[in-house]
Amino acid sequence: MQRYVDQLILDIKNAERKELLPVHNEPGLTDEEAIQKHFEEVERWLEGEEPAHTFSYYCDLKKEIFPPPDKLTAQQIEQIVSAFNHLLFTWNLGANIIQTVPKDKFYTLLISVLDEKTDIVTDGFLDFEFCNYHPPTCPFGEYCTCKEYERLNDDYEMKGGDEDSLPF
Repeated sequence: MQRYVDQLILDIKNAERKELLPVHNEPGLTDEEAIQKHFEEVERWLEGEEPAHTFSYYCDLKKEIFPPPDKLTAQQIEQIVSAFNHLLFTWNLGANIIQTVPKDKFYTLLISVLDEKTDIVTDGFLDFEFCNYHPPTCPFGEYCTCKEYERLNDDYEMKGGDEDSLPF
């Protein structure tokens, strides 16, 4: 399996964004057309429209090529996670996954971003969010940190605080 992992890591490295050019900087576009396309994307984002493509579309990796975590050693998971996090970084993306989640769940969540629709930016970063701020349905399960916020809120309300002046 290590041989496969080594090849997978090479594929991940090859999927890194090589240049920090806008994704819409397609061959044959004039500077004016590229700027127009950029502003169309900004307007779409400001209007809250869903991104057009998944991260897989941009990096050309498919979730199916990643082995299930139970077929990997802890070290192999760490190797893949490290390479994948760097891949995201080169695309100005990140994954907001709490560090207390077990490695196999972390790996599964991280790889799932391939199927998430996203915009690609050249300035700043975008994060994939996993927590829905509702502990019973949170993908982090027992590792969800929102329970602490709920406890703080409950304590605050018990002391007579109102919802408009939360302690955090």
